[in-house]
Amino acid sequence: MAKKIELAVDNGRTEFEHWLAADGIYAVQCPGFLPGPGRLPGWGYVISYVVIGGEKAMLIDTGFGNADLKGYIEKNITTLPLMVVNSHVHPDHSGGNAQFDVVYIEEHEAKPGEEVYFYKIPGQRAACQEVIDGGTYRYELLKDGKEIDLGGRKLLVCHIPGHTPGAIALFDHNTKMLLSGDAILKRVFYGSGVPFSKYRAALVKTKELPIKDILSAHWPEPLGADFIDKMIYLIDTFDPEKSEPAGWDEPGMSGVDMRMFCYGRDFDDPDFVAVSFITDQLEKIMQ
Repeated sequence: MAKKIELAVDNGRTEFEHWLAADGIYAVQCPGFLPGPGRLPGWGYVISYVVIGGEKAMLIDTGFGNADLKGYIEKNITTLPLMVVNSHVHPDHSGGNAQFDVVYIEEHEAKPGEEVYFYKIPGQRAACQEVIDGGTYRYELLKDGKEIDLGGRKLLVCHIPGHTPGAIALFDHNTKMLLSGDAILKRVFYGSGVPFSKYRAALVKTKELPIKDILSAHWPEPLGADFIDKMIYLIDTFDPEKSEPAGWDEPGMSGVDMRMFCYGRDFDDPDFVAVSFITDQLEKIMQ
């Protein structure tokens, strides 16, 4: 189904919505809204993905944790056992982890008990009961290059550090889709201080895969495989002197000097690509 795109508009939904994004891959729009920084606030919602295999399914990201994602999937998408993976541990992608027993993250990402790299999302609606209770889930670690077999369907773990140190994408061999989390987006929030050189190298490596399209976590339409070239060009031509203020008017971000470097005039321009960065981290980024 076609997903209506309304930039910077919270539809106020308290339930999930899903659609078929590719053969055996369902996109799940999570309730809750995160408009984003600067003059181009984007689409805002976080999208989780469910990939259906012959023996089990993979859930990529658990949303804000403010509604019953597990129950929604079991009722509307699949009753197969779920392998749960966080593309990274920011709270809009890991907020519902407590509904599950085991959650997989990349080995360079935050460990249990460590502070996440992003402030807690303010103003979110009441969480589901498992999240309120806190759960007893544990993290298991994934390595770059690991093949995950769901039964007749394999996904490759691609470590793409930049948005966070352990950010990953998952490449589905069946459909040639790259499920990129926040590692590849129309605008990447570059908040981890990882040098651009490491991010660029990971993008170049990922580009070698036979990617058909990219399914990202904050845009409802597929990005073409050539979007990786746009990200690489953005890095290669990055000039902080040509960036613009991108202040985020959200609690927890006061006093943070954030800027955005971009190509394209409007967020919904097909050629729009951007990186938002914190000026205090600029020296690390440019290494």
